[in-house]
Amino acid sequence: MELHQLNCFLAVAEELNFSRAAARLNMTQPPLSRQIQLLEKSLGVILFDRNNRHVQLTAMGAQLLKEARLILKLSDRLALSLQQSAAGETGSLSMGFTAVFSWAFIPGLLKEMAVRLPGVTFDLYELVSNKQIAAIDNNQLDIGFVRHVPPDPRFAWLPLNAESLIAAFPSDHPLARKRKIPLAAFNHEPFFLYAKDEARYFYDRITDLFVFHQIKPDYKYQLAQTHTILGMVNAGLGCAIVPASAKTLGFANVTFMTLEDVNIQALNFLVYAKDNPNPVLTHFLKAVTEWHAERGELAGGG
Repeated sequence: MELHQLNCFLAVAEELNFSRAAARLNMTQPPLSRQIQLLEKSLGVILFDRNNRHVQLTAMGAQLLKEARLILKLSDRLALSLQQSAAGETGSLSMGFTAVFSWAFIPGLLKEMAVRLPGVTFDLYELVSNKQIAAIDNNQLDIGFVRHVPPDPRFAWLPLNAESLIAAFPSDHPLARKRKIPLAAFNHEPFFLYAKDEARYFYDRITDLFVFHQIKPDYKYQLAQTHTILGMVNAGLGCAIVPASAKTLGFANVTFMTLEDVNIQALNFLVYAKDNPNPVLTHFLKAVTEWHAERGELAGGG
């Protein structure tokens, strides 16, 4: 049984006239009759009672009519779905991001993409930047939201808006009464630093800043995640420098302050492999570019 034969059967069943059914299908009557005969032979049943005066469905024909309409409808739906998938209008996209992105950016992005790309689903993975890059390189991720881009021509990227790094002190610390503090305020203060291996971007930015300005904090633990560092600050055990978006985490005993004599920014990028074959990616990049352009948050890419 073939779909073409079901289409022929449906036309005859609805017209109950071979001449009209053939005209409807833009074919002549003999090939149409042949297709009906082949269908009856493959099914082993008679579908029509026919003579020179009329054509009528048999009981088996009436039963097939219901099923044929469903099969052809599903076939059309499948064809449309595959066409949309091939065009990137539907499908899935695997997305990596660091913990900082998950606080506000990723929820906002997913909400926006639900409107702009309603046929696309997203698989989400929270990973540090280096692990995202490796996963993209191994075709395990389609895109990543990272802090740095590898100097590798196989990758392409879009720079997103940067955010400032700010001071975080226990609220009962004497400096917490100020709105701005100098970088020198960290000298000899117990300080929680990002881990060198798991959060290398922030580790390098902060330690380089202190070395350049000849500031020597009392380094305590090195920790991978911002919320863990702020947990230590919240307990009154020391201070830290964190991204400004950390304010949204809601630690009751942490006061955030601007650094008055330096302007250090944390960069954000969307990165992907240039040879990524996922057809959804092109539509996603276009949607993200338009969204950020509307918000004034997107610069040129690489």
